[in-house]
Parts: sequence; structure tokens; C-alpha cells
Amino acid sequence: MNESVRQWYEKKENVEVMLQWNQRKLKKWERSVVDFIPKGATVLDIGCGMGREAFALSDMGFSVTGIDISKEVIKEVTRLALENCRDISFLHYDGQELPFEDEVFDAVLIWAQTFGLLYGDDYKRRFLKECRRVLKKDGYISFSGHDREYLTKFYKPCLRENKFYPYTDAEIYWETFVPQELIRYAENAGFSVVLCEQGEIYKPEDGVVLHCLGKKHR
Repeated sequence: MNESVRQWYEKKENVEVMLQWNQRKLKKWERSVVDFIPKGATVLDIGCGMGREAFALSDMGFSVTGIDISKEVIKEVTRLALENCRDISFLHYDGQELPFEDEVFDAVLIWAQTFGLLYGDDYKRRFLKECRRVLKKDGYISFSGHDREYLTKFYKPCLRENKFYPYTDAEIYWETFVPQELIRYAENAGFSVVLCEQGEIYKPEDGVVLHCLGKKHR
């Protein structure tokens, strides 16, 4: 993971802002993805942040493990889990290798556009193969990214080529995508693509993201 990204998510003031975002409910497109995942499945939430997805999935009966590159984030989300009596494991990792044995999860999720923080094609390819390693046979991977066409239409001043800079005072950016790019990443990592499409967030005025769902067959 890029050092500027890591440092941004370690800053206490940024983590405090993230705490305010924690609605603990799934977005519309996320709920549609969950329909593919077997009830009671083991789920890895990569880039878990303050646990929005993890808490919601746990309440739905899934066995969830959340990981994040930020030690400060993991400290805060672990506190939230204890305060709310949630049986969810939250772990720090280095952003490169996943700290798990082979074939232990039924589903791997890279949501909240975390995929766009994996800068460079090689990094994303390696990371998706690492996700495939920890997935069981017939397991699913779901990852999302900022929709380049949507941002070009509504947030063009924040775009520099394929990079989205939502914060004027920060070096970090999110890489943006078109559907064929996400499909190519999934297929190159050995997944068959189930779907790749725009997804609505909560309501139409909230905008859209791109998301891709892949399946491991062997």
C-alpha cells in the first residue's frame, strides 16, 4: 500500500471523521451482492474501516473478519465491536499479503472503493491473486471502484486523467475505472466474472459506483 495512503488513514483526525460516517447499513448495490453469498458464510472484509459493512453483515448472520492497513482504525473499530457486543475479528495487515491460510473464506469483499487505493496495475493484479488464494472453491470476490464516466460528468475538476482527488489538502487519490477494466482485473486473477455493473448507493441522488463480482471455480 502506498505510504501516503497509509499515513492518511493513521491520522487521528481522519479516523475521527470516519467514525461519523459509520451508518452500519449496506448500500443498495452491496445488498444485491450479498444475495449471491450463502447464509452463514465466512466473509473477509478488506479495508474494513469503522466496520459499516462488517457490522451489517454480522447482523445478517455471516461470520466476518475485517482487516485494515491502519492500526488506528483497527483500534477504534475493535473498541466499537466490544462496546456493541459483536463477535467480529478485526486485524491489522500490511496491505500486501493476507495473514490467512489458503482457502478459508467463502467470500472476499473489497468495498468502499478500496480497490482504487491499490495504486498501479501490478499491485492490483497481485492483490487479487492473493484474495483468490484465501478463497474456498466456488467462493466469491466482490470489489468496487469509482466510475470514471460518472465522475467525468459530475466531478470533472477533481479528476486528473484516471485519478480522483476528492481532498484538496491531501496527496491521496482514488484510481477510477470503466467496467472492462474491472472485468480484466478479475479474469487475469483467475476469476470468472458473474457481473460487472454500476451500483446505486442509497438513493439515485447519491450517485453510483462500479462493482465487479467474480467466482473461483478451482
